Amino acid sequence: MTNLARILEGRRADRGDAVGLYGDDGRQWTFEELDLIAGGVAESLRAQGIGPGDRVACYLTNGPEIAFFLFGAWKLGAVPVTISSLYNESELAESLAKTAPKLVVSSTLDISARASVAAVDVDPGAEACILFTGGTTTGRPKAVSVTHGGTRSSLARLARVSTGTDAEGTAAPDAKPNLIALPLFHSGGQHSLLFAFHVGRAAVVWERFGVDRLADLMERFRFDNFFFLPTMVFDIVHSPRELPFEGVKSVLVAGQAISWTVRRAFEERYRVPILVNYGSTEAGHIAGWTGRDMKAGLWKPGSAGRVYPGVDLEIRADDGTALGVGEEGEIVVRSELTRGYVDDAEASKDLVRDGWVHTGDMGYVDGDGVLFLVGRKRDMIKCGGFQVWPEEIEDELRAHPLVRDIRVLGRPDDRLGEIPVAQVVREPSELPDDDLSRQLVEFAREKLAHFKAPRRIEFVPALERSAAGKISRVGGPA
Repeated sequence: MTNLARILEGRRADRGDAVGLYGDDGRQWTFEELDLIAGGVAESLRAQGIGPGDRVACYLTNGPEIAFFLFGAWKLGAVPVTISSLYNESELAESLAKTAPKLVVSSTLDISARASVAAVDVDPGAEACILFTGGTTTGRPKAVSVTHGGTRSSLARLARVSTGTDAEGTAAPDAKPNLIALPLFHSGGQHSLLFAFHVGRAAVVWERFGVDRLADLMERFRFDNFFFLPTMVFDIVHSPRELPFEGVKSVLVAGQAISWTVRRAFEERYRVPILVNYGSTEAGHIAGWTGRDMKAGLWKPGSAGRVYPGVDLEIRADDGTALGVGEEGEIVVRSELTRGYVDDAEASKDLVRDGWVHTGDMGYVDGDGVLFLVGRKRDMIKCGGFQVWPEEIEDELRAHPLVRDIRVLGRPDDRLGEIPVAQVVREPSELPDDDLSRQLVEFAREKLAHFKAPRRIEFVPALERSAAGKISRVGGPA
């Protein structure tokens, strides 16, 4: 049962007549049709000489076709290499050079061919997919190899904490579909799709996030839950359009920390609680809060969530020593999800050591097993010998009414080594930039220790984001 394609085959067996996949253009397919189309893709790939272990790159616009491609490749034991369709020619070439696929699928798939193809057996540690992620000191995307067995374990863990059982196909026949808000080239998008099918829900796939498109789909499907990136919640909060959140029980947010200002604005406007999930492409689902936790009064403000049952987690010092309750260090997790970076052997050695994935995130665990994040190890700014975390400054400055968006970067300084510099997207106002700059510095000094306050404010029209919507901390004016 390890092969990820068997999740879809299980749904064909237990609810084949039910709709399993919707496109935002009105198309829909039952689980049986979905499995047969995936079989047709598998036969087409086999005709091109693709077999177990072969890498096949996918460079397609986000949509249902990528779902067919993924399951078709998995049926053969092949390895999808999912590349963002937003990449330009040089980025595409770089991605292909890193992963060396045997075949590239770059045009619309023919989904008319259908065949009943059973998934081959694969080893739990077999490579299942290659996903591109950031999170390195160079800022260049890394090609992460994830496994079939590790992915299945991560799905079961999330199902256990959110539904109370890790059994597949437990959703009620009339359960609402899940919107796959993240693109399928992203680990969050793929996991969302697989999780929906794992529990037995249908999935709605679209080309990309947009508030108006979201509102239209909400009217059509009446979703009861969402999984968003913080940037999506930000756009929803700042949109003048009122969205129909009636019936939505909760919104799960992951990918990066969400600011208190944005979270509070969303919850006050729509009266829907935001739950958080902490994890990564390399380590899987690690910690978070569920609706049951909230009702039981276990939630703690500012936390990443309770460490999930079954997660083996340690907080470690720079020398590798495991730290105690409340002590800050790097978060490391024992995980079989990733085999490392396929394009960087040295980075892989730093990532996975003796079966432990080093997340690069800094944090601590309290006496109740609740995880708190401090920041990214590589993003820490060393200012005059003091440790400064960009996220802390950003959270405080986002509370200022003229700050629409912000990122804080470390800049070289002859005296202090590094200084924090804030790049700010400002709200419309007649206040001159110089005056607002001084105001923001003073605002930060009232909230933070003096060494944490930004030494300079740079106003920018927009912040650079990754294809998945995360704010980049690389580049920008010096």
